[in-house]
Amino acid sequence: MKYKSRDYANTLVEIMLKEKDGTKMVAGFLSFMKKNRDERKLKEILKLAEKLYFKKTGNKKIILETARHFNFKNSELINNLVNKGDVVVEKINQELIAGVKIVVNEERQLDMSLFKKLQELV
Repeated sequence: MKYKSRDYANTLVEIMLKEKDGTKMVAGFLSFMKKNRDERKLKEILKLAEKLYFKKTGNKKIILETARHFNFKNSELINNLVNKGDVVVEKINQELIAGVKIVVNEERQLDMSLFKKLQELV
């Protein structure tokens, strides 16, 4: 029987939330996917599972993009934005030229980069 990616993602999130050490459960989940020959859907399933996980836990995934390395650990802006349980990913994107771009849960975005300001001028 073929399952939809969303069904797999829901199952994976439930395993992650219920089991403290879900290593064996996740291994069983992966072998079940392999048995159904759905490994090609894994990338899509993981992306959906990530979104569902953050939605169910109330945590956020915050992506901080800068043109150069910046130490965000002591930044007041970031300390006000990040709560316990949130995942913070720092990326270097030299196309930004200067400034910062903040993306929350791949839904909301604050772009204070020089690249965006230059695009608005053109």
